[in-house]
Amino acid sequence: MEENTPRAARPAPRTGTPLKLSAVTLALPPIRILLGIGFTYRDKVTGEVWTLSMLRSGRNVVLVRGDMRKPDEVRDKVHVDTLADDYEHLGCDHENYCCTLHHEHVTPHRGCMMR
Repeated sequence: MEENTPRAARPAPRTGTPLKLSAVTLALPPIRILLGIGFTYRDKVTGEVWTLSMLRSGRNVVLVRGDMRKPDEVRDKVHVDTLADDYEHLGCDHENYCCTLHHEHVTPHRGCMMR
């Protein structure tokens, strides 16, 4: 195959080696809620909307409420089971999280790569 053929026609090169999950990781129950940086969740008790800003080790996440640069409140080390039980997933707050955080779209000539 020639190097100038369209990308879709060429097979993607394999990079790296696949990770083998440990027995401990495989024994953990599956995560019951969608996770992603920039995803929004509504607290079922108060109705406040929170944005997931960071994934932490041990199945914990960081939630922020308000402006991403100077948040009104931060909830650190929220376990994903607590997130699944006490919060409702709303979707992704792309415009107010990702683009604001980066000050602009990453690839402005083609639109934001996070979409």
